[in-house]
Amino acid sequence: MRAVSIPLPTGINLSQVTHTWELLLLLTVREVKLRYEGTILGFLWTLAKPLLLALVFSFALSTVLRLKVEGPPYVLFLLAALFPWTWFQSSIQFSAASFSSNAALLKKVYFPRFVLPFSAITSQLIHFVLSIPILALFLLIAGYRPGPEWLLGVPLLMAIQLLMLAGAVLLVASFNVFLRDLEHLVEVLMTLWFYLTPILYPLSMVKDRLGPIVYLNPMASLIQAWRDLFLYDQLPGFDIWPALVFAAIALVAGIIAFKTLEEHFEDAL
Repeated sequence: MRAVSIPLPTGINLSQVTHTWELLLLLTVREVKLRYEGTILGFLWTLAKPLLLALVFSFALSTVLRLKVEGPPYVLFLLAALFPWTWFQSSIQFSAASFSSNAALLKKVYFPRFVLPFSAITSQLIHFVLSIPILALFLLIAGYRPGPEWLLGVPLLMAIQLLMLAGAVLLVASFNVFLRDLEHLVEVLMTLWFYLTPILYPLSMVKDRLGPIVYLNPMASLIQAWRDLFLYDQLPGFDIWPALVFAAIALVAGIIAFKTLEEHFEDAL
């Protein structure tokens, strides 16, 4: 996946945008429109990908390999993790080239540069938020009723994932200005990360074999927290600490990298 270069809408001047959040909103809307421009299904492609993956993996692992999980049908077990994971993976991959693919925009006028990779996060966040009612509908059809815990748990986990992504996209996008191979490496690493994260299989299966080492993967605890909330109406507990630690480290590292490298962007581009 490559980031989309974001031209400004006709009649809009960056120098006339007085607030950073206005610019972020502008670029987010523009990115969503460009990504599905010319397609027939439009936004539905965002839902189609995790849904199709869930069906394929459900057939391969549940039907063919006879993998069993407790609780709801295996396809719902997958969707409860695939929706938040898709937000995470797509945000990082789409933001990787957000600086390098918008060189002309960066050189034209000064504006808060960080909104470029952040617009990838917020555009994918919109997709994720719109996928939640779809998951709730599938749960209702399967006989599961989403509880009031969602009202607190969803914003809480979204905040943790937002902090994690903010640091990660700043790191990746900043270094990609100088190391263009990084965006291709990110695609490979995200695929590996997907299989190392308990999405296709329960976290308990990994913990039984690897023990505490499983928490070296911060997405393991976060994805499990999403799954516990969506499927069992359980709010995150102390087990979420690896995601919190990683979010804090990634945010600090991302800010430092961005602040250090930003002044050299134009020369490298």
